[in-house]
Amino acid sequence: MADELEIPNNALSDNFDLKMHGTKKVIIENHLGVTIYEDNIVTVKTNDSKITIKGSKFKIEEINNYNVIVKGNIKEIIFDKE
Repeated sequence: MADELEIPNNALSDNFDLKMHGTKKVIIENHLGVTIYEDNIVTVKTNDSKITIKGSKFKIEEINNYNVIVKGNIKEIIFDKE
């Protein structure tokens, strides 16, 4: 069904999907929004957790209903269950 609607498969579930491209880029699919956006920290809310990305020189390359793409120097990613 997701293929027919041309949306990511996990957009129809409660799970998020996180992909890293080295230490410079993070893609989070199936998010509920960005709650903190600063030069050295970005926090993204998901259905049952909060993802905190720490580092420096962060920029949000893309954000839409399905994914958020954060670029910068990534040093740490923290997952907090809510």
